[in-house]
Amino acid sequence: MGRLLYIEVLAAVMFLALAVSTVWNTPAIVRPIDAAALATGPAEESWTGIFIGEQHVGYSVSRESPTAGGGRLFEQRASFALGAMGTTQQVTTGGTAVTDADGRLVKFDFLLSSPVLVVARGEVRPGLVHVEIQQGDQVNVLDVPVAEAPTLSLTATNVVRGKELHPGDTFELPYFDPITVTPSTMHLTVEAPELLPNGEVAHWVRMEAGGVTTRRLIDAEGITLREEGALGLRSVRMTKAEAMEVDVGDAPDLVSLAKTPLVGFIDPAKPLGPLTLKVTGVPEGTVPAEGAIQTTLGELVTLSTPPESEWPVLPVAGTGDIEPSLSLPSTNPEIVAKAVEVIGDATDRATAARRLADFVFRYVSKAPTIGIPNGLEVLHSGQGDCNEHTALYVSLARAVNIPSRIAAGLVYNADLGHSFYYHAWPEVKLGPGESWVAVDPTFGQFPAQATHLKLVTGDLDRQIEILGAMGKIRLEVATAPPGPDKLAAP
Repeated sequence: MGRLLYIEVLAAVMFLALAVSTVWNTPAIVRPIDAAALATGPAEESWTGIFIGEQHVGYSVSRESPTAGGGRLFEQRASFALGAMGTTQQVTTGGTAVTDADGRLVKFDFLLSSPVLVVARGEVRPGLVHVEIQQGDQVNVLDVPVAEAPTLSLTATNVVRGKELHPGDTFELPYFDPITVTPSTMHLTVEAPELLPNGEVAHWVRMEAGGVTTRRLIDAEGITLREEGALGLRSVRMTKAEAMEVDVGDAPDLVSLAKTPLVGFIDPAKPLGPLTLKVTGVPEGTVPAEGAIQTTLGELVTLSTPPESEWPVLPVAGTGDIEPSLSLPSTNPEIVAKAVEVIGDATDRATAARRLADFVFRYVSKAPTIGIPNGLEVLHSGQGDCNEHTALYVSLARAVNIPSRIAAGLVYNADLGHSFYYHAWPEVKLGPGESWVAVDPTFGQFPAQATHLKLVTGDLDRQIEILGAMGKIRLEVATAPPGPDKLAAP
């Protein structure tokens, strides 16, 4: 359940823009795992209730069983309700993994339905993880290089099974995320023990991977009894009947959970800034310096947008940040045709970029979405939230070789209360010296107002890092910005 966290909080997008082999519309060749055929012994189900704060929003059920080759089969499925901007969506996820006799990952399946179905299947091969992603009518194949067979969140606690644990013990595992299709390292740290009602001792284990930290209370058999994540997300082991007794009332609103109240006043007469914020509550370096649009000096961050009068006249096509990915299918014929149609006779980059922003703003209806957006799927559906708007915009921009990328962080929204909220938006090389300029097709801002506080650049593999700041970051309008000679350059 822990790796579902960022789907729930960030209304996830899929990051697959890696240095990997990508083949579009290729028939699937990884056979789905046949759990019944693999199992050779009985498996006891473990049920947990999923909570956000005190509200019981869903349940999860998992089980393990031995396989014919001496390995283990891990299975998990979950169903939970999430709210966003007054709507409630039911999300279903499922995962299956097979390990060999030495505990190494062999194969895995993962699915997400919210209600669009996304399925990932993978198998470990020498030096790589072969992955197939199916979304709608697209099947995309990737070979992700890895140094050794990784673990998944579903199988990670297998490493502590049967071990005598002590506070301070650490474990380091090669890790693979089937959602982001990103290899990394998982760090496990044993924390304080807890005495259970039956007299047995369980241990809290902190798990850190891909920018996400969760805590699991694990018993001597390696079974998770409780789990805690960010923003009040937690799960508790209980009986099947208790786990399925979900609160059918209004689901907790993710937007409200992720909001960051602002202390001070933002002048609406200065949409391009400068706006200087005092940022506290998070480690130094959480907010990056990004050229002229975002400069830093200690806790002070100054946001500004170069006015269009300062933008150079650039050709439409540029270099760098124009490559396709699975979430940004910029070479797809439909995407290319639409991008060419939208920019029309534009001969300079600013005009072309503005036409794309206007098109996405008008074309994509504003609808809170919990899922995994893809530029082509957004072109087909014509609806979504900031992630969908951004995925379609960057896909279209890259289709005509306009350097564009995804930025994510927090944005000020007076209509939702005097606060900042999680947001994603595109950046385009438009400014002086081909510097990056933020644009926002979700809000219809070109350029974007200087109320966009960027925390990361990139797709989900980077955006997940934002989760560490949620609920902790504090923002205050500074009385006056520092002089330009004191601002930190990137």
